[in-house]
Amino acid sequence: MQQRTRIKIALTFSALVFIAIGIGVFVGARWFIADARLVAHTHEVIGRIDEIQSMVLDAESAERGYLLTGSQAYLVDYQMSLERLPLVLATLSRSITDNPEQSQNTRKLEELVGRRLGQIQHVVGIYDSQGLDAARAAINQNAFRTTSAIREQVRLMVQAEHALLVERAASSRRSADLLLGLAFAGIPFGLAVVASVYGILLSELRRRSRAEKRAASAGQQLVTNLEQLERSSADLQTLGRYTGLLQSCANPEEALDITARTLKALLPEAAGSVYLLRASNDRAENIVNWGTPLVETSAFLVPSDCWAIRRGQPHLIDDLHRDAGCPHIASPEEGLSVTTACIPMSAQGVQIGFLFLCAAGPGPLPRLTVAESAVEQLSLALSNLRLRESLRLQSIRDPLTGLYNRRYLEESLAREIARCGRRDFPLSVLMLDVDHFKQFNDTHGHGGGDALLAAVGQLLSSRLRGEDIACRYGGEEFTVILPESDRASALRYAEELRIALSQMSVPFSGKTLPPITVSLGVATYPIDGVAGITLLRKADAALYRAKRSGRNRVLPFDANLDGAG
Repeated sequence: MQQRTRIKIALTFSALVFIAIGIGVFVGARWFIADARLVAHTHEVIGRIDEIQSMVLDAESAERGYLLTGSQAYLVDYQMSLERLPLVLATLSRSITDNPEQSQNTRKLEELVGRRLGQIQHVVGIYDSQGLDAARAAINQNAFRTTSAIREQVRLMVQAEHALLVERAASSRRSADLLLGLAFAGIPFGLAVVASVYGILLSELRRRSRAEKRAASAGQQLVTNLEQLERSSADLQTLGRYTGLLQSCANPEEALDITARTLKALLPEAAGSVYLLRASNDRAENIVNWGTPLVETSAFLVPSDCWAIRRGQPHLIDDLHRDAGCPHIASPEEGLSVTTACIPMSAQGVQIGFLFLCAAGPGPLPRLTVAESAVEQLSLALSNLRLRESLRLQSIRDPLTGLYNRRYLEESLAREIARCGRRDFPLSVLMLDVDHFKQFNDTHGHGGGDALLAAVGQLLSSRLRGEDIACRYGGEEFTVILPESDRASALRYAEELRIALSQMSVPFSGKTLPPITVSLGVATYPIDGVAGITLLRKADAALYRAKRSGRNRVLPFDANLDGAG
């Protein structure tokens, strides 16, 4: 009886022990699973936060890619980010409803993301309606501050989740310790339970390891994206400064010097040259260089020697030993791999030249889109400078004779009088008029008259000193400013000019126009006056006295004969 009692007690005790161990294992397993779910939930929240930041960066990268290239493919990436971000934010909000602090942080993050997307949409809209320059101008510091605020908010939220992760991981370890203790205490009775718990633990550990690897990969990708974003932002800032400097350049030489410095900074691994076509478009000349090229290229070349000019599009070579390069590029040394790029420069349908780049290969050349953007800005700047110079010449030159016009005469005369006054030098003004020009015009027509006036302008230009200024004063009347010439020198020059014009032969319509005579009047500073308008009036008075005296002669101003002026 006692043995049975002992057996019953032992069985009962064993049963109770087994039940207690089973209950303990069950309860411990439930705790461990709950802790593991919380850890997984924390990793999931961190992943969603990282995903939101990555999508914002993708949207910003798509915006910049669209601004740099105008490719609609970047807008597709931007629209995908724009559509997915609200869904991910909503999922994140639902995931942390039990955490008031993180819920408040999520609402703030959602506000910052919405603000940044609005800024991106604003810039894209400006680009679509007004172009790249206006879009760049619209990118202000608020956009960068918003990006920094998003980055800071993400950091705070991830930091909070990591704090929760530490607590939940500690709780998970305590649950695991309880399970191990119960397992070892109940080995004779619970091998199956131990095996089951171990299987669950192993599976959870594997899942945690995969989650950690995914988080590490996402973190590395985030770092890479941030580096690319910072590089792109720096490039945009450099190109913006470069564009502003180009717009302020006074001549092409300044623009090319700025271009060489900018591209050397943007593409430090590449050497380059800028070739410009001559006005005749029969030859391209190497104008500016930077870096140490790995291959030689011609200093002068005909346009057909460059595939970029011939085809009107960039010609890219990944390896000169393998691909067909332009004829103006020499072959590299044996065993040396060289990549090159020739990028054409054109503005308003007119070829200007091309940009040549070379670097160690094999290619393609890195950051080629930056170089293409710089070439586009340089082409526009050079075209504008040429147009500005052409307009300036048109505003001061008489189109028929090629001489300066009356406006330029008045400005130059005042300047030269001031200069000669400072140095105590004389200055003379000649007024020249073709004799009987109306009769000549009536006889030979306006075409003959124009041919005669053009010939007079050419002769005047050919007989000028470097400092002299010849102008068409109006009609058949011309004015010559002779700085540092006294009255005697001016009279000698005027007489030589009168003789040369009387001996001039002017062809017109297959025949030679008859010879002409001219009358000239001379006024000298400071004898005859100290103001430009006074000298012009007195030289004109001397001219008309020469005409009244029989024409074909040179006379100086005489206060007794021509009046006090």
